[in-house]
Amino acid sequence: MGTIRVDARGHASPATRSIRPEDMEQEWQRFDAAIGRTEEELKSLKARVEKISGADEAAIFDAHLLFLRDSSVLGKLRKELPRRLQNIEAVYYAVVQNFMEIMRHLDDPYLRSRVADIEDVLHRVLKNMEPAKLPETAEESKEPMLLAAHDLTPSDTADLDTSTVQGFVTEVGSAVSHTAILARSLGLPAVVAVPQLLLEVRVGQPAILDGYNGLLIINPTPETTEYYQALRVRKEKAYQSLVEQRDLPSVTLDGRAIRLAANVEYAHEYSVIKGYGAEGVGLFRSEFFLLGSGNGGMPNEEQQYEHYRKLVESCSPHEVVFRTLDSGGDKLPCEEMTEKENNPFLGWRGIRVSLTRVEMFKDQLRAILRASAHGKAAVMFPMVSGITEVRDTLALVEECKEELRERGQAFDESMRVGIMIEVPSAAVMADVLAPYVDFFSIGTNDLTQYTIAVDRVNFRVASMFRPTHPGVIRLMSQTIQAGIPTAICGEMGGDITLVPLLIGLGATELSMSMHLLPLVRYAVRHLNFKECQKLAQAALHAEDSRTIRNLSRQLAEKRYPDLFAEV
Repeated sequence: MGTIRVDARGHASPATRSIRPEDMEQEWQRFDAAIGRTEEELKSLKARVEKISGADEAAIFDAHLLFLRDSSVLGKLRKELPRRLQNIEAVYYAVVQNFMEIMRHLDDPYLRSRVADIEDVLHRVLKNMEPAKLPETAEESKEPMLLAAHDLTPSDTADLDTSTVQGFVTEVGSAVSHTAILARSLGLPAVVAVPQLLLEVRVGQPAILDGYNGLLIINPTPETTEYYQALRVRKEKAYQSLVEQRDLPSVTLDGRAIRLAANVEYAHEYSVIKGYGAEGVGLFRSEFFLLGSGNGGMPNEEQQYEHYRKLVESCSPHEVVFRTLDSGGDKLPCEEMTEKENNPFLGWRGIRVSLTRVEMFKDQLRAILRASAHGKAAVMFPMVSGITEVRDTLALVEECKEELRERGQAFDESMRVGIMIEVPSAAVMADVLAPYVDFFSIGTNDLTQYTIAVDRVNFRVASMFRPTHPGVIRLMSQTIQAGIPTAICGEMGGDITLVPLLIGLGATELSMSMHLLPLVRYAVRHLNFKECQKLAQAALHAEDSRTIRNLSRQLAEKRYPDLFAEV
């Protein structure tokens, strides 16, 4: 619950404040001065380009100058300023953003291409706005905010100030994109794929974001606000009662133990993992530590070792499973690409990156090995598609061990090594791969994507992304039947609707966003393993994803109906 803040395609919205009707004249004077300065800049640029490259190339600035004085934009601004009574740069920003969104949806490709010119003008005008003198009674708002954006990258999401941003809503995206996964890690409510969002909202509007039902409620009535305030209190109370059961063992009614671990990526999560009852870390996503610093270089071996050691020590006596760098796709890029990848999810990502950047890879492997001397650690490799990658990777692990022996640096000689099963070819070859490694971890998001050929971050086909597709379930079963410990670390692992199915298939571990751990622990403790096995056998003979999901949901609602009702 909070007021709307808009971040629209590259330009964050200006700080917004309320003004009095008598302040409007002063606002117009500031705006006219900014328009004048921008006009002088554009004319100067036009003259410079004309001198260097000729009149044809300089003509592009004519379009900029025309838009600067466009009567329809200025007319809209004159209507909106007294209606909104906000500082004029905030109103101008909203008017121009709406104008650009209309142009983006036009059929004419030439007009769509002109959006970049309008963005440039907007940026220049805002830059040239002199800060307004605040009335003595005015103060910057300290209220919680809800962020509205066309889209957010994973790095954008990671950078959100969660002390003020209470949730976000985007025009595009998918519930299983890495951005959405990060939102769950941060405990942020989020709604994605809301068409025409930026045309419908404006800065400063009060709103409620309902991530349970996928709703953004603008200008809620007092009755709606009261309802959601009560709902939030009730859900928080129910959730806290589950957190208080964190020390209870995650064992089914008939004695099947299931390890429940956390998926983590941020340093601030380390100290609170145990508070949610996590039995260690089932997936440490190392890419944010390695690539998210923004300083242009990756941490060296020593820096990585210190970071990994702290995590291992904080989780002791439980194990931390480190996933090596998983770059590419919808995740952070390892390095700037000289050529655009047309199909990045099928391109240079995961273990493919590491095996072509061997020294970088060995730095990470040695750091993880050294951290294993301070507690229980394991390593796993992403995006493995076949036996050659496994052999090449294990050979590098042995090289790193030998180098550490020569240095006299300690490590756990028996540290577990595993691979992620995210590619159908790896699932089909699970019986061949199993003798080479100690465990599998099924990444259900990518396995679903690659099995049914549905881009998991494409909102146009989001409805076709079904983790319970019979092909996906059969591949998961085939992987588990290879006979080594198998974890589920994709989003399915934290879905209380599907926990009965996953346990019935034979998964030995579920790893998820730490906020989901209390719910899944409760679910596991109310299930019967034999009953789950019968469910799994029925699912393996089902013909469609809906049938499989309904089978699992029926058992889930039978065994823990209060979990669906209260949390």
